[in-house]
Amino acid sequence: MSNKKSGNDFEKEFCKLASKAGFWAHVLQDNHNGQPADVIITKNGKAALVDCKDCENDIFSLSRVEENQELSMKKWIMTGNRYAVFVFKLSEGVRVTPFQLLDNLKGLGVKQLNLAQILEYSWSLDEWMEGFNADNSQ
Repeated sequence: MSNKKSGNDFEKEFCKLASKAGFWAHVLQDNHNGQPADVIITKNGKAALVDCKDCENDIFSLSRVEENQELSMKKWIMTGNRYAVFVFKLSEGVRVTPFQLLDNLKGLGVKQLNLAQILEYSWSLDEWMEGFNADNSQ
């Protein structure tokens, strides 16, 4: 299966998981100018900008964070939105990591994250959704 196909399949899979948890989820259409992220989800007046990454080898290279994604997620946060996240599909399940953390690591010169690091710097999808639901700050 191609990288693009597995990525597209994971975006749809993530939307189904989010929908089952009561979120409205929408896959952004790929375009020639680059899309800002893969998915937007909303629930209870809060929204998250989401980029989905299928990490087949349980490794995430920070070079996979594209410039347009960085700029879009930074602007998303600057305009008052709280949640800009990367969602990883791993052998250990689906994990969620804040964009800001990945951006900080990249700024420190980190090139890639292995499975242990991703697990350390992330929440399970269920944990993250619980926190999203409980957060009343937005």
